[in-house]
Amino acid sequence: MIWEELSRIALIGTERAGLSAHTLAALASLGTNVEEGDARALLEGAAIYHPLRQAGFPLLRYEGPAGAASPSTEAGKPLSIAAAQHLRLILEGRFPQALPAYLALRQQQQQQLPPEYLPPLFRLALKHPELWGQLRPSIGPAGHWLLRQNPEWQALSENPGLEGWPDASPLERQAMLRYLRRTQPEQAAALLLPGWEATSPGDKQALLRLLPIGLGQYDEPFLEACLDDRRKEVRLAAAALLSSLPSSALAQRLFARAQTLLDLKGKGMLLLHCPQELSDNLKRDGIGAGGKNKFSGNQPAAWAFEILAQIPPKRWEEHFGLPTLESLRLLAASKDKDLLVEAAAQAALLHQDHRWIEAILRFWWRTNDEQAWKSSTGKLLIHQLPDPAFNELALQQLQQQPGPIEEKSLLFLLLSQGIAPWENKLALLFLKGFQDWMSATRSFHWNLWHYKLIMESAAYKINPQLLEGLRSSWPTRSPVWPHWEKEVEKFQRALAFRQEMLAG
Repeated sequence: MIWEELSRIALIGTERAGLSAHTLAALASLGTNVEEGDARALLEGAAIYHPLRQAGFPLLRYEGPAGAASPSTEAGKPLSIAAAQHLRLILEGRFPQALPAYLALRQQQQQQLPPEYLPPLFRLALKHPELWGQLRPSIGPAGHWLLRQNPEWQALSENPGLEGWPDASPLERQAMLRYLRRTQPEQAAALLLPGWEATSPGDKQALLRLLPIGLGQYDEPFLEACLDDRRKEVRLAAAALLSSLPSSALAQRLFARAQTLLDLKGKGMLLLHCPQELSDNLKRDGIGAGGKNKFSGNQPAAWAFEILAQIPPKRWEEHFGLPTLESLRLLAASKDKDLLVEAAAQAALLHQDHRWIEAILRFWWRTNDEQAWKSSTGKLLIHQLPDPAFNELALQQLQQQPGPIEEKSLLFLLLSQGIAPWENKLALLFLKGFQDWMSATRSFHWNLWHYKLIMESAAYKINPQLLEGLRSSWPTRSPVWPHWEKEVEKFQRALAFRQEMLAG
């Protein structure tokens, strides 16, 4: 591409490499003076192509019959003027955290987003893939057409033209597979198999990265065959997919091996026997080749962790004949509890077992394990809490911990992460506690500045219909009010915006 060549030559200098004839012709067609040397052509070309890149893509001259290039614009109701204005304010950075709720509202109302807002939304979806599921239904046929016009957006595009698969480029095949996994995921293996052996390792990995969409038991024969691929990266990708299918043969093999690692002695004494070597079967199933983990300083322990972290936690309930909490206590009572509980947490995330996710977080709270809930695993568990469990756990902690919320507490992480909508009872209890503290204190405390993060989260998670009742309940005569006035105003503006957004 022109911009890539301009960037490369700018880095190494025109004295070491010149602009290609293709690039010079392209620059000349845009009015650049290419007769006075590469240095000047490079500078003028960069000045032209930089704003083109920011705009999304350069427009090409259309040579076809009149009207043939116009994409379909049907489907989806148009936005109201107010709704379009709300989107503009969000994208300008006034209320950025309202975007997920805004997109969910547009999807719910089956409204189509204006084309002029799609380029910045596409860029955001590339940075935050979780937004794409909400954005995709509202871009309309014109949006899907637009995606295919810019190579930078190809990771989001879909192509229903499956008949062109044999002659398609790697990026086109990814777009076709992305469409198929969303519409008929069970047909993917039949599409991939015929030319799989001739596919390059890099393209295989790229295609396998799309298979979590709609993953099911129908994918198992294809993925099981991939375990024998010549390339390690392909084998590991297939093993990771199979391990997330609880009924797969790989999952059964790993559970059979995991049972030999744990030995229940006497009354609740669980012993861990780490493997001292890896069999060929375990290597084939991806154990020992997946990189480092927190137990890698002890190789047998690292292997044991890899195996146990892939076992659905409910399998241990069945194996030990104990309910969730009792099974977790059994793991936590072992002298190897750090490894066993961490493996259970990773497995709960892998298999989206919300009972175990909640149980582990509650266990860390009751044992005051600050290091555990502040870890990367702990934060992932918090983000996977179902909405009711989040509200119940946060409310219990708020009720049982009177006074200011500590920055190192699990409650602070729960409230500041912006995970789930707050139920009214939780919202009112938090705000009353904050207002009571402001009313009672006589001096500003810097160690409560983390409340700013909680307020930023609350502004987008509290029911905006509570706004009117909150306007007059702040202690404006408190000596510390000047330190918090701007934060409270920002909080109220966000609530007001969300209230207008829901109404418009």
